[in-house]
Amino acid sequence: MDYLTLAPGLPASSRLGFGCGSVMGRVGRSQSLRALGAALDAGITHFDVARLYGYGEAEALLGEALKGKRQHVVVASKFGLQATRAAGALRALKPIAQKLASSIPGARAVLRSLVGVAAQPADRFSAASAAASLDQSLAALKTDYLDILFLHDCAAGDVSGELLDFLDRQVAAGKIRAYGAATDIEAALALAEAHGDRLIYQFANGMFAPNPECLGGGLRIVAHSPFFGAARLGSRADAHQILLSHALAAPGVAVVLCSMLGETHLRANLAVAEQPASAEALGDAAAAMEFATACASTT
Repeated sequence: MDYLTLAPGLPASSRLGFGCGSVMGRVGRSQSLRALGAALDAGITHFDVARLYGYGEAEALLGEALKGKRQHVVVASKFGLQATRAAGALRALKPIAQKLASSIPGARAVLRSLVGVAAQPADRFSAASAAASLDQSLAALKTDYLDILFLHDCAAGDVSGELLDFLDRQVAAGKIRAYGAATDIEAALALAEAHGDRLIYQFANGMFAPNPECLGGGLRIVAHSPFFGAARLGSRADAHQILLSHALAAPGVAVVLCSMLGETHLRANLAVAEQPASAEALGDAAAAMEFATACASTT
């Protein structure tokens, strides 16, 4: 596993990061704790969570999993999106919902639509909202600081001078060590033009959405969704290796976030990180994909 430092004062981030989007959501407490423990034992040091994740419970579980190890890892959380009241009501029914989602095709999408995302107030990226959310995150994680605080699903115009001043004060006070925007590529492009390397940028990237190529060099990028579009590679036995290798090799990308909720998936990801596909294999896969796309378009 390779490691690098995203910002001054941070521990080294593993190139593979643990995306906590499904922690206490798609999988329950026991499996979530096992997955986080296995990732820690395997050398994963970058963990990405949010107030929204796990019906609002993912941060607390991550804090529990990191007890005694906090100083050795990077914890990134986000503010700006909150779970709905329906999500809170569903917590008691979560084991049933998780069983349905794993056993009935299409159930996961139905449950997600029922829970949804709370209607977000217009001031969700104000300094006051950021302060309240940060305190909630710290309490849930049982930590005195966040390594990275991201604006969750923001537009370029949401990053005001007042908010940046607030975030800088939190860095100076030691409550956060760095901050950034976890958003779509269009907003990231506008923010990068306005703020350069003042921010850490987080957005989707993969073979079928090569977003870092849109940005200039020198930026700190965390990418997610490396397996987007996997079906386009058909039944290739090396599809997983190709897609994750491509994401790890993308220019400027420091950390690639994956869900690693089972040991098999974790080991497969680690194997790619330790021995990625060669440039020739990546080129061959891209050429084969382009050829298949061209053939499909002529039929």
